[in-house]
Amino acid sequence: MTERPDSTSRSGAPQVVGPYHIVQLIGEGGMGVVYDAEQFEPVRRRVALKMMKPGMDSREVVARFEAERQALAVMDHPGIAKVLDAGVADDGRPYFVMELVRGVRIDEYCDRFRLTLRERVELFIQLCLAVQHAHQKGVIHRDLKPSNVLVAEQDGRAVPKVIDFGIAKATGWQPADLPALTSLGVPIGTLAYMSPEQAESSELDVDTRADIYSLGVMLYEVLSGTVPVDLRVKGAPAFLAELISRDTTFPTPTQRLTATGDAVRRIATSRGTNPDGLKKALSGDIQWVVMRAMEKDRARRYNTANGLALELRRYLNDEPVLARPPSAAYRLSKLVRRHRGVVAALSVAALALAVGTVAATVGMVRARAAREAALAAEQQAATEARTATQVSDFLVNLFEMNDPSESGGATVTAREILDRGADRVKTQLGDDPVVQARLMGTIGSVYDALGLYDNALDLLKRANALQEANLSPTDPELAKGLRLLGAAQQSRGGDLESAERSYRRALAILRQETAPDSTELARTIAGLGATVLSRGRAEEADSLLRRAMDIEERIPGLDDGILAKTVRNLGAAAYYRGKYPEAAQYYSRTVAMEQRRFGRDAPGAADALNNLGAVYFMEGHYDEALAAYQRAKDIWTKTLPPGHPRLAAALTNIGETYDKLGRYKEAEPLLLQALRIKERTLSPDETSNAVTLRVLADVYRDEGRYKEAEPRYLRAIQILEDALGPKHPRLGMVLDGYAKMLRASGRNDEAARVEARRAALNKN
Repeated sequence: MTERPDSTSRSGAPQVVGPYHIVQLIGEGGMGVVYDAEQFEPVRRRVALKMMKPGMDSREVVARFEAERQALAVMDHPGIAKVLDAGVADDGRPYFVMELVRGVRIDEYCDRFRLTLRERVELFIQLCLAVQHAHQKGVIHRDLKPSNVLVAEQDGRAVPKVIDFGIAKATGWQPADLPALTSLGVPIGTLAYMSPEQAESSELDVDTRADIYSLGVMLYEVLSGTVPVDLRVKGAPAFLAELISRDTTFPTPTQRLTATGDAVRRIATSRGTNPDGLKKALSGDIQWVVMRAMEKDRARRYNTANGLALELRRYLNDEPVLARPPSAAYRLSKLVRRHRGVVAALSVAALALAVGTVAATVGMVRARAAREAALAAEQQAATEARTATQVSDFLVNLFEMNDPSESGGATVTAREILDRGADRVKTQLGDDPVVQARLMGTIGSVYDALGLYDNALDLLKRANALQEANLSPTDPELAKGLRLLGAAQQSRGGDLESAERSYRRALAILRQETAPDSTELARTIAGLGATVLSRGRAEEADSLLRRAMDIEERIPGLDDGILAKTVRNLGAAAYYRGKYPEAAQYYSRTVAMEQRRFGRDAPGAADALNNLGAVYFMEGHYDEALAAYQRAKDIWTKTLPPGHPRLAAALTNIGETYDKLGRYKEAEPLLLQALRIKERTLSPDETSNAVTLRVLADVYRDEGRYKEAEPRYLRAIQILEDALGPKHPRLGMVLDGYAKMLRASGRNDEAARVEARRAALNKN
C-alpha cells in the first residue's frame, strides 16, 4: 500500500488537498491562494487549485469564494478557464480545481512575440468573445486587466484565457442565503482599469459596461504600451477622485505614446515597426474605437463585448467603424439644444442638402464598386477557362500515348502514364506556372497514395516553389499545395517537423481566407492532427482531429473517405493514450464506412482493420489480432501495388503476433520481407523502420539468438532518438525489449542501466 504523505508541509502550505498533490504556489490574492497541483486518480493531470487563505473564513469572504466558483462553473468557453472539481480540505477550507493555464499575461505575450497591431487586435477580439460569454451567463468580471488574461498556445494558435473571477458580480443569479458580494464604501477592482461607476462607493449599479471600460483600457495598453494615466505620477487618491467625479480627461494613445519619451522606440520595435509608423497606425480609426470603449459616460460606450469585437473586426476589414470623433457630433447636439429656434430653419435646408449629397455619393461609390466587381469576376472567369483548357490539353496529350498508333502497339501501364506525366509537367506549361504547379500537385498526391514517396516529394516541392513565387502569401491555393506537401512529408517520414510546419502554414492561410466550414480547412486540420500524432503528442492530436471531424460532419455532400480517415486517426489518438475500447469503436466505425463505399475489400477498411488488430494485440487477444492483421494484408495484397509500405506494416504486425504465440520460425521471414520493402520505399531514418527492427530483435531474443538481436535493438534506438529525441515515449518498448535481452544473456549491470533509462521516460 502506498503511504499517504503528510497533508501539510513545514511551511504550512498543504502537500495534499483531497486527491490533489500540491506541486508549487502559482500566486495569491486577497482571499485565496492558487497552486499548481497534480491529480493521479482516476485520471492523471495537472490542474490549478484555488483555496481560501487560512483565517479568511468570514461569511463575506466565504460567500465571495463560493460566488467565484459558481461563476466559473456556469461558463463553458475556450477563452475562460474551466472548473473541474470542488471540495473542502481537511482543515475545513473550501477549494475548487480549474484547468491549469500555462500561459503568460496578454501584454507580455504580445511584446515577447513582437505581434503587429493587426495581430494584437485579432488576439483581442478573441478576448472580447470570451468576456461576452461570461456576460451572457450573467457574470461581470470587474477586474479585467492584463494579469488576469493569460495567453496559451493551443493547436498552434494563441488563445487568451480569462482567469480570476474572484470579485465577479452575478447579474442573473445569486444564492438567497449569501450576503451582497460588494463591500459598500470600498471600490473593488484594480484602479488603473476601473470604470468610473465601479469606483463609486455604492457600486450597486455596475453592469456589463464596466467590463467594456476595462477592455478599453487593456486595448489602449496592448496597442500603445502604456495605460492612459501613470498612477505613479498622478497619485492613486487624486486619480480615484477624478474618476468618481468624471473629471478625468485621458490622452489619446498617440498623445500618450508621444509622452513616453525614449521608451517609444522600444514600444514600436516590439510591434514590428518604428516610432513614426506606430504613431501613424494609432492615429487612425483604432484610436476612436479605444476612446469610445473608455467613455466616462457608459451610455456612450459599446453596449456589449461582442459589439466591441465587431467594431474591431470592422477596423481590420477596412470598413467604416461606428465610433466617431465625439467632438463635432457631440458639440452640434449641444448647440441645437441651446439654440433650438435659431437652428430650426437652417437645419431643414442643411438636412436636405446633406441627404442629397450623401445619396449622390453613395450612388457613385456603389456604381464604381459594381463595375470593379464585374471586371474582377470577368477576369477570374477568363483565368479559370484558360486554366481548364490547358489542363484538358495536357491530359488529352498524356493519354494519347496509350493509343497503339502512338505507342508502337505496346501496352502502356498506369504507372508509365503517371511517370511520363510527371516528366512532362516539369517541362511543359512553363508560361503558366500556377497551372503547372496545380498539375504537379495532383500527380504528386497520386504518387503519395501509391507509396512512391520520393517521387511525390520531388513534385510537391517543385509545385510549392512555383506557388511561393507566383501566388499571394494568403492565396488558398498555396495553402492546398502546402497541405499536399505536408501529407507527403508525413508519409515518407524522417522529417515530421517539416510536415508539421507545412500544415501549420497552410492552416494560418486558411483561417484568414476561407469559411469556417470549408473542406480544405477540415482536411488541413486533420492532416496536422495526424502529423502531431506521429510526433507523439496524442492529446493535442485528439483535439485537432475532433475539430476536423466536427467541421466535416457539418459539410453537406462531403466525400465519405475524408471523414473516414479522420475517424480512423481519432482511433489512433485513443490507442496511443491507452484508451483501447474507444479506439476499437473508432476503428470499427471506419471499417463500416469504408465497406459501404467500396465493398468488403475496401483499401480504407484494411487500414482500420490493421489498427483494430493493434487494439486486440494490446489487450492480449492475440488470435483476434492475428485475424484482423491477416484480413488487412489480404485486402492490401489485392488492391495495392507489390511492395507497398502498407504491406510491410501488416507483415510486421503479423510477425509480432506470431512472436507472442511462440511461432518464431513463421515470424522471421515475414519481418525480413517487411524490412526489405521499407528499405526500398522509406527513408533509412523513418521511425517505421525502428518498429520492424524492434519486433525482429524480439523474435531473435526469444529464440536465444542474442548476437543477432542486439544490433537490431541498437539500430532501432538510434532511429527513434534521431527522429524524436532521447526522451520520447516511443523509445519505451525498444528499451524494454533490449533490457530483457541483456538480462537473458546475463549482462545484468547493463540491463539495470537500460531499465533506469526506461523508468525515467515514465516520469517525463
